[in-house]
Amino acid sequence: MTSMMDRQLLAMATDGVGAEHATLAVECEAEAVHKARDFARGQLATWGFLKCSDLSERVVLVMSELVTNAVQHARTRPPGENESIDIATVLMPDHIVGVLVADNSPRAPLCSAKDSAEATHGRGLLLVSALADGWAAVPRPFPDGAQGKGIWAFFQSPTAHALPQSA
Repeated sequence: MTSMMDRQLLAMATDGVGAEHATLAVECEAEAVHKARDFARGQLATWGFLKCSDLSERVVLVMSELVTNAVQHARTRPPGENESIDIATVLMPDHIVGVLVADNSPRAPLCSAKDSAEATHGRGLLLVSALADGWAAVPRPFPDGAQGKGIWAFFQSPTAHALPQSA
């Protein structure tokens, strides 16, 4: 999904003047999902977003879905070998909140619209599409010539005056 709006949001998140970034590397294993949720919740709280707000809940759920997808589908090394997933949150005040999950697999993400509402697997990107205001997959080149990917999800941010003031 790379519409013009998504490309504009991506440019703002990665190159925007005044963007605040927080990053974390997690091991490509099931425990990473919990760590990613905690990381996203903590960073949103640092930026003044309420824990139980609609935005915070959507951001945390999308982060969880993207990391779950990376753990289940993007591992490139044999079990037992270390492999990390890079996660990030970005805030462009008064514009967007973004999350990034970057892995080592060059395989494009698959969003299968044929999955039923009762399915218990395979609906991660459908949830991302429903919860985020936009998302995009981007190449992740490595110095050795290998290529992975990053999945960005974007959320419209409330204006600064709507955020609680820090004490």
